[in-house]
Amino acid sequence: MAAGIRHVRIDLGYDGTAFFGSQRQPERRTVQQEIEAALQRLTSRDVRLAFAGRTDRGVHAVGQVASGSLAWRRDDESLRFALDSLTPDDVSITGVRTVDEWFHARYSAQSRVYRYRIWNGPTPPTMLRRFVWHERAELNLAAMNTAAERLIGEHDFASFAGDGTGVPGSGVDCTRTVLAASWRSHPDQWEPGGTILEFEIRANGFLPHMVRNIVGSLCQVGRDRARPEWFEGMIAQRDRRRAEAPAPPQGLVLWSVEYPNDAG
Repeated sequence: MAAGIRHVRIDLGYDGTAFFGSQRQPERRTVQQEIEAALQRLTSRDVRLAFAGRTDRGVHAVGQVASGSLAWRRDDESLRFALDSLTPDDVSITGVRTVDEWFHARYSAQSRVYRYRIWNGPTPPTMLRRFVWHERAELNLAAMNTAAERLIGEHDFASFAGDGTGVPGSGVDCTRTVLAASWRSHPDQWEPGGTILEFEIRANGFLPHMVRNIVGSLCQVGRDRARPEWFEGMIAQRDRRRAEAPAPPQGLVLWSVEYPNDAG
């Protein structure tokens, strides 16, 4: 690597409400474009970053990771502070460290964790509405957990794959390994009137819209409109057209990305 050029890992979070997703898109405001523009101002060079996970429009992150090479002669904390100062208020740069050239935010990742939050109550929340899905009907948490257990292991998740990848004949390999999947409730809330139900799923990789599509179908079980066996059947059918509509984006958060021995 040329003198003065270093390869870095950038840890970051963002409120995805006003973004058209994480990845660069023509004439759209994205997280990648905001950070790359800030790095260009700091280094006077174009910088291209790789992201650990692609998040859709309106989806949030607290544990996103990016990597790339750039010109910087000061220490890592100075870069973190300078980059955080130049990014907008809905992006937070939580860490920067110089890493080996082989480190790639996406391809070096061992697993990723997403969380999805539902506000379960008769009226919508005031303070949390940008970060939860409001569901009025009381949801059966035990039944949703029973159904979620069916996700664990290596499966073809075509039934929950978006962007046309889950339709038979698409030619896309939809096999992924889910390492953990469960729901829990949070009785102590920021505001009265509801309970937060949180779904956490950890896997070696995710398909487009996969978590939101899973949550949409799990809520059918939670509403007692379907049994956990029906959800298991959705997995087995391997056809996106058979499953339910996706949950809305605002409840989803990329929580963390895990690397072997915390590589980087």
